[in-house]
Amino acid sequence: MDNFLNNLRWAGKSELTVKQYKNTLMRFAEWLSGDPHPTPRTPQGSRGKGSDIFTQNFKISNTSNIQRSPNDTQHSPNEGLTGIKQDTVVLSDAIEYSSEVTPYRVRDDVSSTYTTEYSIEALRGITELDVADFKHWAIQQYQPGTVKVMLTQLKVFYRWLSEAGQIPDNPVTSVKTVTVVKQAPKWLTRNEQNLLIRAVRKHGNLRELTLITLMLHTGLRVQEVADLRLADIEICERKGKVTVRNGKHSRRREVPLNIDTRQLLKRYLQDNPDLEYLFPNKTGGRITTRSLQSIIEKYKKLTNIQHLNAHSLRHTFCHELVSRKIPLDVVARLAGHVKNDGTPNIQQTLTYTQPGEDDLQRAVDELSWQ
Repeated sequence: MDNFLNNLRWAGKSELTVKQYKNTLMRFAEWLSGDPHPTPRTPQGSRGKGSDIFTQNFKISNTSNIQRSPNDTQHSPNEGLTGIKQDTVVLSDAIEYSSEVTPYRVRDDVSSTYTTEYSIEALRGITELDVADFKHWAIQQYQPGTVKVMLTQLKVFYRWLSEAGQIPDNPVTSVKTVTVVKQAPKWLTRNEQNLLIRAVRKHGNLRELTLITLMLHTGLRVQEVADLRLADIEICERKGKVTVRNGKHSRRREVPLNIDTRQLLKRYLQDNPDLEYLFPNKTGGRITTRSLQSIIEKYKKLTNIQHLNAHSLRHTFCHELVSRKIPLDVVARLAGHVKNDGTPNIQQTLTYTQPGEDDLQRAVDELSWQ
């Protein structure tokens, strides 16, 4: 167990990611039991034979009222992999294991209030047909990308059970995943950027204008902005930079500041010379990502730019660089797209070379007879 927790800390995995795994597994359990709440009822004929065995051997409840089948034995969630009883597997152990291979999402803590226990007999009853039927049902309820993530999470969970010797093989492996057509990230057009800055100048203040300009012109993630301290900003006459000390996967990087951002920062810092954090909360401490997002949400409503959020500001930064023919390895460095060996992850940056909705519209407009 300690090894799992240490790997989680080292990889910077979040409780939100763990909760997403738990939600997938609980949804799968609900589907198997015939009660996929709160989604519509399961279509007739979409259940595998393993579901009857499953329903007889497990219950999901709040930690204060865990119900077990007669054959279940008490198991401490603090036991390690070798301490798991032969007839019971605790889901929390698998969630910790699965989170080791989960992509980074956010670092904000999210509380988890449920414990789920499965009888090993029920787990042995799950077949490839059950998983395939669940996939077909899920496709009717969710977007393809969501279904693909759910199948991946189920595969990780059952792989853990297989490697622990609790089931003979992984029933998810042979089930084909869902094809997802990768969409270009949502970014702001030049007109939308102008509309946004106009709205901030009209309805906002110097702090909000500095914040949004910084995000537009540096591509920092919202968590990285929240973590910024005054000491992370360096401004000279002809250049400047912002240092991200604890970015994604705890990586450090430096992003140059253009003249627009430098000028705003100078004015902002002249008015606020004693800051510890660049954009502090009301008490002077580190601002939350939710508070930053609420500022952006304010201008989403004022401008009616439906895809305006912290992510789209970052995407705009990357797309603008790519559209200006900046080399992809340079864009990758600036955006923090870096592999484990420290080299630029150009594959990740390639997504910004995809045509956006405006690009596609201009393409078909070329065929117009008017």
